[in-house]
Amino acid sequence: MDIKSIIEKAVEESISAIAISDPKGKIVFVNKAFLRLWGYASKEEVEGRNANEFWIPSENEKNGIDSLIKTGFYFGEFEAVKKNKSIWHGVAQFSISKSTSNEIQFILFNFFESSNRKRTSDTIRETENYYSQILDSISDFIICKDSNFKMTYVNQACADYLGQKKSDLIGTYDIPENKQEFIEEYHKIDSFVFKEGKQVKIEKEPHLGKDGLVRYFNTVKTPIRDQYGNINELVAVARDITDSEDILGKLKLIAEITSDYIYTANIIEGEIIADWSSGNLSKIVGYTVEEIGKIGGWIKIIHPDDLDLVGNRVSEILQGKVGVSEYRVLSKSGEYVWIRDYSKPLYDEFGKLSRLIGASKNITIEKEVETKLKESNERFKASLEASLESIYFLSVVKDDHGTIIDFAFNEMNDKGVKNLGVPKEELIGKRICELYPINLENGFFEQYKHVFLTKQPLEQEYTIPDGYYTPGYFHHIVLPTTDGIVIYNRNISDRVAKNKELETLVQVTNRQNERLREYTYITSHNLRAPIANILSLCNLLKDDPGDQTLVQMIESSAQQLDHMMKNLNELLTIEKDSHSLVKKEIHLQQEIQNQLLLYVSDKSNHTKVDVIIPNDLFLYTIPVYFESIVNNVLSNAFKYLSQKSIGHIRIEAKLSEEFIILTISDNGIGIDLEKYRNKMFKMNSRFHPNIEGKGMGLFLTKYQIESLGGKIEVESEVDKGTSFHLYFPTIQKN
Repeated sequence: MDIKSIIEKAVEESISAIAISDPKGKIVFVNKAFLRLWGYASKEEVEGRNANEFWIPSENEKNGIDSLIKTGFYFGEFEAVKKNKSIWHGVAQFSISKSTSNEIQFILFNFFESSNRKRTSDTIRETENYYSQILDSISDFIICKDSNFKMTYVNQACADYLGQKKSDLIGTYDIPENKQEFIEEYHKIDSFVFKEGKQVKIEKEPHLGKDGLVRYFNTVKTPIRDQYGNINELVAVARDITDSEDILGKLKLIAEITSDYIYTANIIEGEIIADWSSGNLSKIVGYTVEEIGKIGGWIKIIHPDDLDLVGNRVSEILQGKVGVSEYRVLSKSGEYVWIRDYSKPLYDEFGKLSRLIGASKNITIEKEVETKLKESNERFKASLEASLESIYFLSVVKDDHGTIIDFAFNEMNDKGVKNLGVPKEELIGKRICELYPINLENGFFEQYKHVFLTKQPLEQEYTIPDGYYTPGYFHHIVLPTTDGIVIYNRNISDRVAKNKELETLVQVTNRQNERLREYTYITSHNLRAPIANILSLCNLLKDDPGDQTLVQMIESSAQQLDHMMKNLNELLTIEKDSHSLVKKEIHLQQEIQNQLLLYVSDKSNHTKVDVIIPNDLFLYTIPVYFESIVNNVLSNAFKYLSQKSIGHIRIEAKLSEEFIILTISDNGIGIDLEKYRNKMFKMNSRFHPNIEGKGMGLFLTKYQIESLGGKIEVESEVDKGTSFHLYFPTIQKN
């Protein structure tokens, strides 16, 4: 803090009421104590008003004013008028401040309440102590002397410099080590101050310190007047300037070795004429000040596109405005150089613009970097808009306690705007959770906070349900930034749809594989009996080649076998959906008769087969499945007939509300259901090991009838026979 700031603070915080006015009595300053004593709340209520409004004129005051005019100082009692119009008594001290030309600049008023003399005395002592502490904190040297040139006060900085205690210095002329010629010069100037009553400034006052080195001080000596205007003391404020010349030299050196240059110019009749610059001007533009003057001035090398800008800055300078401008100049080498120019106009003692000082910097590299950054920014914007993703830049929003309560939109690309369905200007600066509460509902806000706080990116896929502006499936990437997050959203609804199509295709492929397996099972299982039947008939035909009945039986069996093969081929057909096998309407009675043709053999001659099916009963189903189901059950009925009695197979059909129930019963060897019920329809399950079989028939039958939406039930007793109840759904043909 400099001495001016410290003094201003001391006056403002003083417990004494202080006011300052111009020579005509218009108040320009009051401190806090003044406002308290008079009962005002703010300085604006007081400043600008005449001092005479705040106290009642009296004979003493008039005498005091007369004394003030004559001596420049007054001390006496007075009556004051508070804001509430009440009266209080006090003691006033008036003094004037004059310029070097001895003209009155300000009147200073210092007021004390006189209602309590002791308190006033204590206040004065406290004030003296307060000011003493303030003066001791100042780094400048402060010395008070009487008319005999003896020191009456020194501050701590002065005592420290002189190497003695403050109390030891009071009453002395100076330290013994100082040169006598210096002391004599001090006294000569001091005498002038006491005699003339004027302030004196010494630019370079020497002093020999205890270390034997001469140091130089910038010193101001001011007379101190008592209440009667007499000068009994002076105060000297001195600042060590020994290093000033070195500092100035260093400043010039810095100006020479840095890339910047400094300059000065004269302002003559609205024209700015440079008269000096540091050497670096020629390093930057290749010209000296003299060479620039010869080619017609600085204006001649300014880039044509920047002339208006520089012209505006010149107009500001002529209006006394400090400012900065950036422009290009043509260097001596023929290349343009960017200059950042800071300039400050100066006024002479008559208030007229007369000089200009400035400092300029070569910012060519900065401008090149700035240009590259702009190009990079343009490329970034272009890539942002070309991106397949919706991109959003968001900054954190915190409450008064520093807790993150939301994220606000800072920037976004056009795709992001389109995705939200709201104009960009209505989104920038708005909070995402306020605009779209779904971010709170689905937990996105907490995820965003976690990304920002942990600096860990997030990647996921999510669904926006119907009812929102852009429903669908999205791929979501959230990245942390220094002040928020960046969200990348890509609509993957098409990809999800394709994946679903692929899944459907896989399902179709799997079903086709299942059908291929079924085809293998059926061809290996269901065709054995018909082929065996044909072979048996062929053997019979060998014994009697002319037996036309056997030939017809073989032909019928072959035709039925061909019909089965055509239906089997449907299993190998791949359709668009998973239900690709074609349903057809079949005549139930006729289809059963056709199946029985496959079992015409010598064994069937000893077997009675009854078919009890209404002639008008039709079934809408998948033929290949129906044939496989009936064939499996019939083949088992013939295979497991008892050798102890004539075989009897009964086939009948009944119609219920939901099913056509086809029952195939036999009087064969039967199955032990208590033992095998849980294994009846398992793959590779066989119940009569002594009879040839693979254990696939009933497994395939159950699978196929359930695929049709039906079911299979079994009743059986050992040595009495078996009944299979086949339930086919009564689906109507469209």
